[in-house]
Amino acid sequence: MRGVQLLGLRDVVASGVLIFTPVAAMAQQSDTAPSGAELVERGAYLSNIAGCGHCHRSQDGTEYVGGYVLNTPFGELVSPNITPATETGIGTWTKEEFEGALRRGVNKDGEPLYPAMPYNSYTKMSDEDIDALYAYFRNRDAVENEVEVIQLPFPFNVRQGVAVWQTLFFQEGRFEPDPALDERLNRGAYLVEGVAHCSSCHTPRNSIGGPIGEEMFQGALVDGWYAPNISGTVGSSLEKFDHETLVAWLRNEAPGNLPSFGPMYEVTESLADAREDDVDAIAAYVLHRAEQDDPGQAPTLAEIPDDVLDAGQAVYEANCVSCHGSDGMGADGQAARLSDNGGVAARRPHNVVRVLLAGVEPRGAYGAMPSFAEVLSNQEISDVTNYIRRSWDNNGPEASTAELVEGLRPSTAVARATELSTSCPVGDVQSIPEGVANQIRDLANRPVSAEELEQPVSGLNVAVDSGYSEKLAAMTAIYCNALSEVEPAVSRAVFLDRQLAFMNAVDDAMRASGESATESTDEGSETATE
Repeated sequence: MRGVQLLGLRDVVASGVLIFTPVAAMAQQSDTAPSGAELVERGAYLSNIAGCGHCHRSQDGTEYVGGYVLNTPFGELVSPNITPATETGIGTWTKEEFEGALRRGVNKDGEPLYPAMPYNSYTKMSDEDIDALYAYFRNRDAVENEVEVIQLPFPFNVRQGVAVWQTLFFQEGRFEPDPALDERLNRGAYLVEGVAHCSSCHTPRNSIGGPIGEEMFQGALVDGWYAPNISGTVGSSLEKFDHETLVAWLRNEAPGNLPSFGPMYEVTESLADAREDDVDAIAAYVLHRAEQDDPGQAPTLAEIPDDVLDAGQAVYEANCVSCHGSDGMGADGQAARLSDNGGVAARRPHNVVRVLLAGVEPRGAYGAMPSFAEVLSNQEISDVTNYIRRSWDNNGPEASTAELVEGLRPSTAVARATELSTSCPVGDVQSIPEGVANQIRDLANRPVSAEELEQPVSGLNVAVDSGYSEKLAAMTAIYCNALSEVEPAVSRAVFLDRQLAFMNAVDDAMRASGESATESTDEGSETATE
């Protein structure tokens, strides 16, 4: 166990319109202590919406076993194994030692932890929440997976320097409710300022990783993504949100065709399963604290020559307009809105560049966005980034450059699922009822028979008034995108074979329901004749 350290539950989340890593609400006081099962269940809830598995995962995505590389101001750190494995995990940690990591920023041996672990915030956690998390991790399956957590050059690999850092930037404490705030706002404060550690991503840091207190929540670059300004200063991403819209966005509902993207998607996906009052409290407090900030001055807009914007417009019209539209509003529920989008128009251009390089995997009704890494040059990606960030209602302050794109290329890998899903057929996925769509997605992990599709087809026939071809295309698009997510390692040949087999099964199921391609063609001919 020596050398194992806990890292932040989601220190590297940064992107999207807004970024949060919320966790559950303050502990509710009760006369009776929760049972062991209740404590574990509560810990699971906390871990899910905190995103513990997002950081403490392997490179292939297995939760809690560690191995995920984090780029910090100190250099590269690798997330540790936090399963109860006795040799390589936290299986021998006592509750007091677990609490020490969260509250005091020390490891099992009492040595200072690197501030990739946001103990500046976790020190405010309640005893009940720490007990629940400890119970949950103690009841996980133990997986022995040894990782070399510290991969830093001298002098950052010397923990004595970290102790000095803690003296400068860390103060142990507890969350104290503000008597001037109501219960909802105090709950939100506990989540945002404490366990959720929102400031870990959204607050700028100095050259040695110390938070700049006077610029709290004003946006920061984290692991190649830019966490937007969510303060009350001029240019904040919050300017476009009211309480209702912010709650919907945090719950992954993409209000106004603004879905989360980048690592932030993992957070909103978790929050979609959170209690409504938790998300409501987070949104209420974020908006409340922003009202207390001095607006300050608007950030200066870098000068971008007209010929650069013209070149960017040409790239946009050739590659982007078919999905995102000439007005930047996107195809509702299918391609994200770019206009008036806080993540797009953030102070720095990194988010747009990263998305253009890596693409976006399909998520829900939203289809995949292809990677342009092999299609566009560094200059073309830079030009179109500048065009997008200065068009419509956007006023992205800093300009992109070809050098920035070149620098981000090596660290921006194209997900295999994105490579596969960009070849998926285009269908009117929005017309498919969510219940039917979920039935289709659940079939993506295996070959599908016509019998398994009878229920989805029946539900589709009742709910949707469209022809055979439209239904087949929409169902295949849903299946294809789901298949790319659950089996990203398959070859393109197998990927194609699975889709063709699915289409054959759909055809058989639709024939069994009394609908066929021939009948659909005949109906179309009759309509044309009339």
